[in-house]
Amino acid sequence: MYAESKRYLLDKLKAAGLKSNPYTSEKALEKSLESHIGAVLFESEGILRNGSKTYFKDEEGARKKRRKIFDRKLMFNVIIGDYSDEAVETLFEAFLCSLNKGIYIRGNYVPITVEDAAWVDKDDTLLKSKVAVQINISFDGGLYKDTDFTKISALEVESVERMEFTNGN
Repeated sequence: MYAESKRYLLDKLKAAGLKSNPYTSEKALEKSLESHIGAVLFESEGILRNGSKTYFKDEEGARKKRRKIFDRKLMFNVIIGDYSDEAVETLFEAFLCSLNKGIYIRGNYVPITVEDAAWVDKDDTLLKSKVAVQINISFDGGLYKDTDFTKISALEVESVERMEFTNGN
């Protein structure tokens, strides 16, 4: 889920109009001398045990049970910086408009949530950009385990004879 989420954000940042390659590490971002800049930085992952289950049919029509073992919430910080407020806002809006409500990762739907955004001026950041915006984005997925149902033909059935009782006759 981590690799797919990160790749998705990098692709959307490039598609929104970022001309340079986006950074993926804070250390490389701080060393950068560019003003037109973009980055996708991993922030954190929250994991919570879950026991919910759902029933579905696979491609062959076999009934299956999918149990969600863990909830996973990945947080990324996307940074967009440039020379002017207008340039950053244009790229920022194009990036936000390109985001889907969610994506499918290994057959499971993962909702995408834009948590918040913070604008920083050149005096408030280590970046060489005059202005930058930092967007916090979460991917809410999980870890799943699929199981089959027991087939009835696999069970053995013993016959039981029915005994009749009479009233002493």
